Amino acid sequence: MTNSMTIDDSAGSSVERLSFAMFQEQLRYVARFVTAATPANPLDAVLKAIHNNPAMSQARLLTRILAAYIGRQVSFRSAEVSAFDKEHLALLVALMDSHDAGTLPATEWQRAADEADAAQRVIDG
Repeated sequence: MTNSMTIDDSAGSSVERLSFAMFQEQLRYVARFVTAATPANPLDAVLKAIHNNPAMSQARLLTRILAAYIGRQVSFRSAEVSAFDKEHLALLVALMDSHDAGTLPATEWQRAADEADAAQRVIDG
């Protein structure tokens, strides 16, 4: 993961693109005062949130975050941090902490990312 920010100026517009590491830093910064309860298994909780309403922007972002955790090339916009409510921010911090602690094997992260992708494909037709 690189800590880089790029500006995409195709078609005359500027869009700030963040690496996953920078996006995580921004998520942690925004969530620093969030005190919502965190689930015992954040990976399963993220999948549940995606399955509950896969068309929501939060679910789509969660799917991209899971993809980034398994090494897929995903970029984020700084503004996307504001898409999360306090419950999802708390969930994301728990997810990041779980990943950083290495409590789940890589196969579980892969399974979760694949399951999230499948949920998105169903609604996208």
